[in-house]
Amino acid sequence: MIRITTARGAAVIVALAASALALSACTGSGGGGSASGGAADTSKLVIGLDSDQAALGYDPVRYGSGQRMFFEGIYDSLFRLDESGKIVPDLVTSFTYSDDKTQLTLDLDTSATFGDGTALSADLVKENLDARSNPDLSAYNGFAAGGQQEISEVAVVDDDTVTLTFAKPQPGFESNLVMPAGAIVGPTGAADRSTLDSTPDGSGPLEIDADATVKGNSYLLVKKKDNPAAADYPFDSYEFKPILDPQARVNAAISGEVDMANITADTQAQVESSGTGLVANGGTVQNIVAFDKVGALAPQWADARVYQALSMAIDRETYVKAVHPGEVPTANALPADNPGYLPELEKEYAYDPEGAKALLAEAGYPDGFSFDYTINQGSQRDLEALQPYWEAIGVTVNLKNAASTEELFAAVQKEPLGGPLPLTWTNPLGNVFGVLFGFANFHGAKNDEIQAAAGAIGAAQGSGDEKAQAAALEDLNRAIVDSGWLIPLFEQLAPWAYNTAKVAEPTFPGAEAFPILASIQPAS
Repeated sequence: MIRITTARGAAVIVALAASALALSACTGSGGGGSASGGAADTSKLVIGLDSDQAALGYDPVRYGSGQRMFFEGIYDSLFRLDESGKIVPDLVTSFTYSDDKTQLTLDLDTSATFGDGTALSADLVKENLDARSNPDLSAYNGFAAGGQQEISEVAVVDDDTVTLTFAKPQPGFESNLVMPAGAIVGPTGAADRSTLDSTPDGSGPLEIDADATVKGNSYLLVKKKDNPAAADYPFDSYEFKPILDPQARVNAAISGEVDMANITADTQAQVESSGTGLVANGGTVQNIVAFDKVGALAPQWADARVYQALSMAIDRETYVKAVHPGEVPTANALPADNPGYLPELEKEYAYDPEGAKALLAEAGYPDGFSFDYTINQGSQRDLEALQPYWEAIGVTVNLKNAASTEELFAAVQKEPLGGPLPLTWTNPLGNVFGVLFGFANFHGAKNDEIQAAAGAIGAAQGSGDEKAQAAALEDLNRAIVDSGWLIPLFEQLAPWAYNTAKVAEPTFPGAEAFPILASIQPAS
């Protein structure tokens, strides 16, 4: 991956090693304003993001890894990502596997407490994980009966120890117990998940200031006075502002309305020329994601050749140059410096409209077909650019603008495709079971090749066999692309604009697109 940092027009490019795995106005100086020599303002950090982090409420298990930075201060999780991207214990103090890897025993930190004063217990962890059959909790999808990572039983050993029993060996299972699937909800929320629609119930050091929060517009997180871990967060409060329009986010960062914001690659030059700080982490692949892999909406969506044809119909070089200048076109699901990257996929899925037509004819659709696709501000340019490529092979895409975030999320049930969806691969099993077999698999599709590769990755992680892990990642990449469960479009940098007078240069855990919230430091 490539990490780029720019402040006041200076650019530094540093190669990073790969790691196996969407903001109240701020007055004062603008985004690139210089420090006045006094102490940095730590009263509030205002963060602009490209999506509503709590569109479905405050239940972290309803989301994917893209909401980690928002929820990680509110909720503790059994395991977490450290600042290098490694998976380390959080609410777990120690853990052991049975010899056959069919059981995982977790010793728990019972000093963690929730809003009602209740301490973490083995019973509470069991109650959380026993909700794995709830279809609304997409992060638990792989843990449910029939899932590739099925937890067949959660047993309480004593007050601070719980044992997970799996339907089959699950080496390296701890990688699945980071945020969001590893988040532990307090007793009120665990007993009635609907309470989390409006009120979080976490043991983390931050909490929502309900009086200062307007859902969909601004979320203010403040420190809990009695939580010692609050000292790990250098700012007194954190405001998250959903700003869906990319140019509006850049304007907010440059003007000082927000202190930092994730931006798009095509606006980096604008940020740099303004003198605002700029940092970018690589390793994120943007994809069209298949929602209907079983033909629930129309029979063609059960045929991998249809997805392969849609992939081959795209002139990625031209599309990326026009819509995402500066990004890297790719037909690989995994980024270029991941051990699972396969150069041959770039040739196999290169722009070939005639080959795409032949695949459609072979699949029984020589005259093509049509389907609906829900878009929003963030995806409109992409789909308007992809639409004519698919039209050229006989596939008509009817674009519909989402009237609400809820309508956009509902597309997983009602439409065959969605996205573009950004995925980082610091935690590959998290993507497999949280996304592919998680929220993007409403119709319950199976894929033996993806499941086998994921199992091999888990085994290799457990044994520390890097060669076996690389081979398994290659198999995973191949299985995802050939099946069409993802149609990769481009590998992107994850650029952030930041106020150099307020914020030190942000850092990232591995290939993640979002910093760890507590790692964001004031400018010195």
